[in-house]
Amino acid sequence: MIKDRGNIKWASMMMPEHLDGLKEYKKGFTEQPRELTEWELEEIQQTIDQAYSRQLDIKLEMWQDNKIIQWTGTIKTINFNTNELILDTLLKTKRIPIQNIQSAQLEADYYD
Repeated sequence: MIKDRGNIKWASMMMPEHLDGLKEYKKGFTEQPRELTEWELEEIQQTIDQAYSRQLDIKLEMWQDNKIIQWTGTIKTINFNTNELILDTLLKTKRIPIQNIQSAQLEADYYD
């Protein structure tokens, strides 16, 4: 099987100025969080309410530092004054801004 190394295979043929130029070019592309529709926002709200009221494990995907980060845990409290969720994970307690949440899913064991 042929192993393709992607752009690495061309790096030896490029001049240092070209490599620096490519790095600068890639820095210009910063991802933006996608706009959620009203239905998606409503579904996220219902999932969070259900997980909080029943104290179920939930998987949240949030936008942070130009990338999607996933957290799994139990919602301890919802602070409406600061618009934050307090998520109790296995290792620590995490504050998650509500406006950064991109999706929410209950863990698979609880759908039955």
